[in-house]
Amino acid sequence: MLPVAITPAPEPSPPPATAAELKLTVEINGSAATPDSSGRYVVVPGQLVAVKTSEGDSVSWVGGMDSANVRRTDVDTSSKQWVSRFDNIGLGATSYKLVASASEGRTKELNFWVQTGDYRNGDYIVFAANGSRQTLNMDFNKFTYTVTDASGNASSGTMTPGVSPTSDWLVQSDRITGVPAAALRLRGLRDNVVGALPFSVPYAGSPTYGAFPFVASRALLITQSKLDGTYDRARIEVSAAGGESAIAQIQISGGGTIMKQCVDPVIYRIENCPAANVVTSNVEADTQPGTWLLKNQTTGALLGRFGIADVEGDKTYLSAGTSPANGNQVFAIGVPAAQGYEDFISTGWSTKGTIDLSKVAASTYTFSMSLPGSGTSADLALSAGPSTSPAGIRAAVVGSDVYFAMRSKRLEVLIGARSPSPKAGFLHLGIIY
Repeated sequence: MLPVAITPAPEPSPPPATAAELKLTVEINGSAATPDSSGRYVVVPGQLVAVKTSEGDSVSWVGGMDSANVRRTDVDTSSKQWVSRFDNIGLGATSYKLVASASEGRTKELNFWVQTGDYRNGDYIVFAANGSRQTLNMDFNKFTYTVTDASGNASSGTMTPGVSPTSDWLVQSDRITGVPAAALRLRGLRDNVVGALPFSVPYAGSPTYGAFPFVASRALLITQSKLDGTYDRARIEVSAAGGESAIAQIQISGGGTIMKQCVDPVIYRIENCPAANVVTSNVEADTQPGTWLLKNQTTGALLGRFGIADVEGDKTYLSAGTSPANGNQVFAIGVPAAQGYEDFISTGWSTKGTIDLSKVAASTYTFSMSLPGSGTSADLALSAGPSTSPAGIRAAVVGSDVYFAMRSKRLEVLIGARSPSPKAGFLHLGIIY
């Protein structure tokens, strides 16, 4: 019999490789979060929610809500992270579903259970015109606030709602009482709070407090490349000898890595500033997300700290604290460099502890300062500088007093001219209607 050929069975094909699981981490207000027993992440309006990828995955994000009462504010979303805040204007909690999709068909769904409450509640970083940077906790439901300084000293008070959603909240504090307390007011601008609170008077002989303007923000940009821009900046510096002003245009470029400042006494556009008076510094991330270090390019010495806040769509430069160079107290605010200076009406506050009303029409800046029980008003003549000057900065003059004015869509600033002007160190900050 002939042998029978046996064909060996084919080797089994290896099973298809299983795609790695899509892994996500969730943080709420900077702390790791876990879902509840129903698999939902419980979120309070205004809290910062961050969902981050791991192991190098690039992700696309698709979200949706169960109720029209919930809306999402995007803070900083990319293929690596999804950072947002929620608002819920309804009467009950509702769901927001987020689906993350990566390569090889991998997806993961997260469910956020959004509670009710005032969106403006929470913590803010304060940049105060007395030259201090502090933390502000706001509770618009309980009508309370707490300010905590860099040393951990806290001061709390209560608030009285304004007569309309767009009017100021009145602030009560045991640091300033009686008639001067009338200047203590604030207003919420979505993820920012602007107003006047009781901050310590620099270089006072004993603990003394005054009503100083401030901007508090939880909308500081946390991605370095988004810092780029040109800003018209007003800066005041307080020493034991008194106050000083500086008005200049600055520019951040290179994906947020370089800052150029014109330090010439003449107010130039940054590209027209004499080369010898352009100070170029490196920008590096600080330990607190949203704040940035300014360093000497040669020595690496610290020159200052700043943040760029999103104030209702405008990138706004903010800095406050002790100068590393001389120990003086510094406050600075910069608005986006503009091509003009449009008319407006605003209410605001000044470093003199006043409540102010400003009206700009044509070439006149009408400035009214109200001290409790008294007040002054003046018409300042506005004029643009030469073609080499920033187009958005105006000189504002009445008699021998010289100021400079600049504005964004919602904020406006009036700063006294530098020494030998008697108005050096003065600053007014207003909210445009």
